[in-house]
Amino acid sequence: MADPTQLQGIEFINEQEQQFFAEAVIGEEIRQFLVSSVGKFLHGCAKAEYDQCRDEMFDLEPYTPDGKREYMRLKAKAWAASHFLQWCVEAIQNGNNAATQLEGYRDEVGE
Repeated sequence: MADPTQLQGIEFINEQEQQFFAEAVIGEEIRQFLVSSVGKFLHGCAKAEYDQCRDEMFDLEPYTPDGKREYMRLKAKAWAASHFLQWCVEAIQNGNNAATQLEGYRDEVGE
């Protein structure tokens, strides 16, 4: 949910409208973050980390004890990097969906 201080002064007709609004705000904040210099940097780091782990996995001998350990280490790093990207995408998609739900919401609810 978005920062409650952002929602002060806004009168929502119900909790669902407030939830849609908060999701839309978060989605937009993440979109703005990803186009910022820091967001671009972290996105690039996550993608590079994932790609490097994937490439290193091809060179492993996964059936040896050391290879299996290294594979699990690389898999965990790749998981973290890919989930950072996935969470950003999901938050933006949820925000877009929430913004769409907000359009005409008060008319539909009858307020």
